[in-house]
Amino acid sequence: MQLGKLNPLGSVFGKIWISFWLSLILIVMAAYFVSFQAAKQYQVAPPAPRHIAILSNIVFPDLGFAGTDAIRLALILTNYNETARFQLYLVDDAYRMLGSPQPPKRILVMLSEMMEQEGMQVGQWRNEAWLGPIPITVNAVNYRLFLRGVPSLPPANLPFWLASQWMQLALALTISGLMSLLLTWSLVRPIEKLRQTVRALARGTLNARAGSSVSRRSDEIGELGRDFDDMATRIEDLVSAQQRLLSNVSHELRSPLTRLQVAMGIVRQKAPEGLDRALDRIERESDRLENMIAQILKLSRFENDMQRVEWRPIELDDIVRKVVEDARFEAEPRQIKILAQIDGPLQMSGDAELLHSTLDNVVRNALRFSPTDGTIRIALTQSTGQVNLTISDEGPGVPEDKLARLFDPFYRLDQTNPGAGLGLNIALQAVQLHEGKIQAVNNQPHGLTVIIDIPKVATQRGRAR
Repeated sequence: MQLGKLNPLGSVFGKIWISFWLSLILIVMAAYFVSFQAAKQYQVAPPAPRHIAILSNIVFPDLGFAGTDAIRLALILTNYNETARFQLYLVDDAYRMLGSPQPPKRILVMLSEMMEQEGMQVGQWRNEAWLGPIPITVNAVNYRLFLRGVPSLPPANLPFWLASQWMQLALALTISGLMSLLLTWSLVRPIEKLRQTVRALARGTLNARAGSSVSRRSDEIGELGRDFDDMATRIEDLVSAQQRLLSNVSHELRSPLTRLQVAMGIVRQKAPEGLDRALDRIERESDRLENMIAQILKLSRFENDMQRVEWRPIELDDIVRKVVEDARFEAEPRQIKILAQIDGPLQMSGDAELLHSTLDNVVRNALRFSPTDGTIRIALTQSTGQVNLTISDEGPGVPEDKLARLFDPFYRLDQTNPGAGLGLNIALQAVQLHEGKIQAVNNQPHGLTVIIDIPKVATQRGRAR
């Protein structure tokens, strides 16, 4: 068994347990210390300056005319104590106390200890404090004078700011708060780092990792961070391998396809009559394969962050007119009408080739699913800082639960329809490069509308995907 497994701080459970336990120990120790010191029967300490100041402001009664009569002396002190702020008491050598009201007899123990100390002392008994002894002689009789009711002392061995019960409560709350803060910070900080990394990974930043600040921990969170980094590395490797495979296969297919097209041209020149139909079929399939490979290569550039936007001022209305013209030529054999409403002139900043490819892919998709004698409507409008393109057809539409997947690569709703299912995904990638949005909605009663919104000027010009 590894020794690290026995360390309670090596797990989240152990950290929580130790933190709460340590907090309780500190609070109990502080409470015990304060209550023990405050609960002592009495305490004796040197006077503070505020105690000395009392002596300079107090007006003592005249005790000399009482003679040596202790009864008369006690009566004078009693009368004085009834109205004075601080009460006076005399203690003779036999420890008899003159003055009233008489304090509890247990205070005499404290007063005797004060008399044994050198100089004046302040004695604290419960909530009252005494100042003394002050040597005094009355008619040749020696006494020790004590003042009762002077300002209290703080609990022994405690600073003055802890004398208040509110401050004692604040100390306990501060200790528990700091321990809770330390525990919370220790748990939340790596979890927040993991959350940020997960978001970055979800946005496509495949090299995002939790980092050593999380993975170097020895508890469950550290294990989670290491497992997450391993998972992210594996995903990045798999995606990179898939992208390399897609790119390599596409390039490798293009070379024999080119040779096939050259050989087919030679065969057409030398072929006897009757082979034209078969050769036309081969040529159509070859062209279709060439177009599919071209789309795969373009998708590979998008996926490998190789596609960049060549930002230039462009006339978007001219691009739309060219796409409409080409579409009408292809739609003529099936008698499909293409109605265009183009708001121009429309100048913007963008990549003319990418935007032409985007619109061409969407229009071709509409042509593919439009019925004979159907109608395709293309509208280009502009507003403040933005252009809007809509392409509507009269085809069968798309089930509502399939609309979200319509722009996924290689997704085809109709598997019998030719095509690789890449056109709309390439359109999505190009629109996102221009910081725009593209979506598809069903028409009523049938048909599909693709809506494209693109800002005239992008905020992050020249960025690569």
